[in-house]
Amino acid sequence: MAWRMQALLPRIRATGTLKTLGAATHLARFGSRHFGSAEAQGLVAEVEAKSASGRPIRRDGPLYAQLLEEMDRLRAENDKILAKVDELNVSRTKLVSESSELIAAIHQGGQDPNHMAETLEKIEDLDQNVGELRSSQIQNYLSIGALKRQMVTVQKNEEVMQLSKDIYEQIGRGEAVPEDGPLAASLDNAANRLSDEFDSFSKSIAAAKKELDTVVGRVRSVELSLRARRGKADHEAETLRFNLISGLYEARRKNAQLTRYRIQQALNVKLIAVLERAREAFRFHSRIQALIDSGDKEQMEVEVASLLRGINATQKHAAELEASKATHSKEIQDVTVKLREFEDKVTPETGKLREKLIAALREEEFCIARLEVLRQVQVQDIKFLASLRQAMA
Repeated sequence: MAWRMQALLPRIRATGTLKTLGAATHLARFGSRHFGSAEAQGLVAEVEAKSASGRPIRRDGPLYAQLLEEMDRLRAENDKILAKVDELNVSRTKLVSESSELIAAIHQGGQDPNHMAETLEKIEDLDQNVGELRSSQIQNYLSIGALKRQMVTVQKNEEVMQLSKDIYEQIGRGEAVPEDGPLAASLDNAANRLSDEFDSFSKSIAAAKKELDTVVGRVRSVELSLRARRGKADHEAETLRFNLISGLYEARRKNAQLTRYRIQQALNVKLIAVLERAREAFRFHSRIQALIDSGDKEQMEVEVASLLRGINATQKHAAELEASKATHSKEIQDVTVKLREFEDKVTPETGKLREKLIAALREEEFCIARLEVLRQVQVQDIKFLASLRQAMA
């Protein structure tokens, strides 16, 4: 028994840190390119930046074509990974079978333990290669999902922005947008579809929360069981540790799923707001035009006074938002300085600071977006005001 353990202990001690002796050879044959996609991350960031700025992205534009191209490339890479994993698994199956025979021979006392150790090392080497490939496959799948969501964002944005543009252009020409006309009907359909989708996400969020609660409960149970075995490395303790890791990753996936749902809900709310503002604009335009056509100057004066109050209220709200934006901008600078003090550290404190920084960045972004809307409302109200005053002159 002593000679058997002496031969195997170096490998046992190295478990989890053993160098992948053949990894470089396997990956060199497979290709040196890193999987995952910096290109995909860059494209996702570009779409998000343009969405935040309000700049239009079209399906017939170069950015959308790049999203499609990158998604196809990642799928092709995953096909290569699947083929390579199948190839490695064939070799692994043979080695596992061989190891079973060697263990049986060791029990008989007639097998060289060095041969057994070499076989196990080969299996570990293959497992490390498969693990690396599977990790790349996961990253590719995540990138593909992110790209698909950005493509949906582009599609929704393009439809809504085109409808909004058509309505404002028609108003700009002095033409009414009939409530029962095709443009108003398209707006209704788009708004209802986005609202229904929002409600669907709400149901999915409720279901995902229940699933997350179940996972978190299971994780806590395993954690308590593991605490009772702290300091041990037997089979039961190792099984509990792997179950805990699996549960933590499952909780992470559920949280990520909830985040994706909420991001889509936020997008839908943003686009519904664009449509509702366009609806309000053409309705208000029709009302103002009807008032002008009636020639009722007394009622026009009432409407002028109402518009002036609205313009003043909008200006006051804009000033409040400008002050809020300045506060968030200063907070961004202050938190960034604090984070620089922990350049080489990852602690709960740095996590809270980073969350605070991202929150300030988002709030500043929301202030800018809201100010843009208020400016559009101001321009619209001033134009209506000018039309009424001209009619009253």
